[in-house]
Amino acid sequence: MKFAVVDGVRQEAAPGLFGTCPGCEAPVIPKCGAIRLHHWAHRSTVLCDPWREPETEWHRAWKNHFPIEWQEVWHRDSSGIVHIADVKTAQGAVLEFQHSPISQEERASRESFYRPMAWVADGTRLKRDLSSFCDALTYARSAETKLRAWIIPLGISAIVDRWAGSRYPVFLDFGDVEFPPRWLPDTGLLWWLRYVPKIGAVATPMFRQSVIDHYLTCASIRGLARIELRRPPRSRSGMPAFEAYQARKPRF
Repeated sequence: MKFAVVDGVRQEAAPGLFGTCPGCEAPVIPKCGAIRLHHWAHRSTVLCDPWREPETEWHRAWKNHFPIEWQEVWHRDSSGIVHIADVKTAQGAVLEFQHSPISQEERASRESFYRPMAWVADGTRLKRDLSSFCDALTYARSAETKLRAWIIPLGISAIVDRWAGSRYPVFLDFGDVEFPPRWLPDTGLLWWLRYVPKIGAVATPMFRQSVIDHYLTCASIRGLARIELRRPPRSRSGMPAFEAYQARKPRF
């Protein structure tokens, strides 16, 4: 937990402070060691949010793209259980940054509770996820959309399979790496997965900063324009120009 209430004000963990949990109001203590990120922890072992997971540097970096007041927004469901949204925008959309494994049941529960929302999934957690995703892209066919995108059938890429069935946008974050299709930048991309029943996922590379800007200011999410491969011009005979030239060329 990044924030606790200290003397009525939300504050980040620091040595010597004492605070209370913004959700359940139980006492929390600062954990400020040299290994894990500085955070607040409940004095008891009971977590007030059953969906919480240990926070990584990846989580914290994503949260810090957004205003502090949007981070760790508390909600209470009809049964009184507290849930903490990683980020909730001014427009009411929730962003969940997912590093740890998540079951289909929990994912469906979060989507039903937080709607509207979007997922940003850490593609670097498992070593095989990037290589299997790149293998799938190597043989994937074009989605024939205005933006560069590829269709990845289910059963080829493990990370694509794990997120199948999501009702809201899923953005895969592999960091800055080189992907197999040509004409792709090797920095600043997220992969937007949109699932098509019985077909698989349409994987569209989008500029990471444009996704952040979209949730900050409602700006458009930007991708890469599709490259049209031009066919060689055809001669009057119906043959491509070079073949027509070869046919006219004297032979000795």
